[in-house]
Amino acid sequence: MNGRKGWILLCILSAGILFFTAAQAGASVPSGEELRLSPAPAFVTGAGVNVRTGPSTASRSLGKLDGQASEELVATDAETGEDGKIWYLVLSGKVGEGWIRGDFLRFEGLDDPLWRLAARIRRDLGVTPDMTENRLGKPENRQSRTFLPEDRKEKVTETVLTYPEGNVVFWIPKNGSFLVSADFTGRIGGFGNITFGAGVDAVEKLLGPPHGVRNRVWTYHSGMSRIHIRFGMDGRVDRLILERDPY
Repeated sequence: MNGRKGWILLCILSAGILFFTAAQAGASVPSGEELRLSPAPAFVTGAGVNVRTGPSTASRSLGKLDGQASEELVATDAETGEDGKIWYLVLSGKVGEGWIRGDFLRFEGLDDPLWRLAARIRRDLGVTPDMTENRLGKPENRQSRTFLPEDRKEKVTETVLTYPEGNVVFWIPKNGSFLVSADFTGRIGGFGNITFGAGVDAVEKLLGPPHGVRNRVWTYHSGMSRIHIRFGMDGRVDRLILERDPY
């Protein structure tokens, strides 16, 4: 390679690096106001990342998360800490609710209305059985069983919280909780903006056309989540189901 070609190649590579860096710096992240209205999926990017009681490194650590574990967190708020960094309030099935500094998080699905809806459902129902009880009150029944799921090497404990008009199911392996499903015909107002009594047009306006339709049930799916919306004979929502594939 002669000197001129090498110089041109160096310029191209440098320009690419600058463009990539600028794109990263300009990448949008949700504000606290946005997250309070519409929580977002978030993932830890480092190893041994502390989840703290407040938006500061001086706050007590509730535990540590590892990005390799790929837990999908729910970011529900944001605040600027004393260090000038943005901190995010997150829900974790492993350590509960706490704050993580923004440079240890990445967001996905910000433009996906279904993924955002699934995150809001998890915020509203909770990501652990105890959190669900705090949000919905004491269930009529709470049952647990331990079993070995297909294609898994370790047993999990399945906990079912039963309410008068619905239930919430968690799988609890040795390292945390995972909300597997929620099925309601009432008691709660709905799933986010999808409320009981909403009509077909209102649902389609919020989520778009369904990915599948069968027996008055509309099904939407995104990533590991599926949402089933059943309409009554009057064309209005009378049942809501969230299903998630355990990772």
